[in-house]
Amino acid sequence: MKPELETYFNNYNELFNSEGFKQLVQELSTNATQLADIQTVKNEEDLFFRKGQVAALATVINLQATIEAARDQAEAEEEGPVDV
Repeated sequence: MKPELETYFNNYNELFNSEGFKQLVQELSTNATQLADIQTVKNEEDLFFRKGQVAALATVINLQATIEAARDQAEAEEEGPVDV
């Protein structure tokens, strides 16, 4: 893997291991759960607004899994094809 890419993934790994990031993800998960409760939605516009909010929160909540998958893919590409 190129050094720049290795640094990129290592920086994210450092972030994901911090207590602050874990706390942020927990807080955002709680907020997303509350926003996903549609019982208090007033109208269609409010529903779509909440949908956007939940999608934005999900991007951050799922960031660690996304970066880990990208790293796995980069490492697999570096190894080359597997003979079957």
